[in-house]
Amino acid sequence: MSPKDKRELAREHLGDAQAAIEDERIKDAVNALFYAGEAAVVALADNHEIDTKQHHGLKADAATQLHKDGALAEDYGPLLRTLNQARKDIWYEGEEPDLDDDVESIASQVEALVEAAEASA
Repeated sequence: MSPKDKRELAREHLGDAQAAIEDERIKDAVNALFYAGEAAVVALADNHEIDTKQHHGLKADAATQLHKDGALAEDYGPLLRTLNQARKDIWYEGEEPDLDDDVESIASQVEALVEAAEASA
């Protein structure tokens, strides 16, 4: 069985995040938003021959590079780093996520990233 297209996977994770937000399951929303953003960046990075080596830090770096190269209108590297730290705080430490924006605002940013990946197909 071959892996799912990263754009499709990003959209699925985004849908999971939106459902979690609606159900006020913030921990699940943060997790799904992080993976939606990463999948979208990997799709774009693959198109631009930027290696992410299945590493969270490299995916955030790729998002920044894609912005510098003009492939993304916004630098989503900081967003991925914030979501990754929030995910770790929640699931490894049992802490509340330290987010600069509310989860709905973050979901809008991730949705824009997913849409950019889908448009690059």
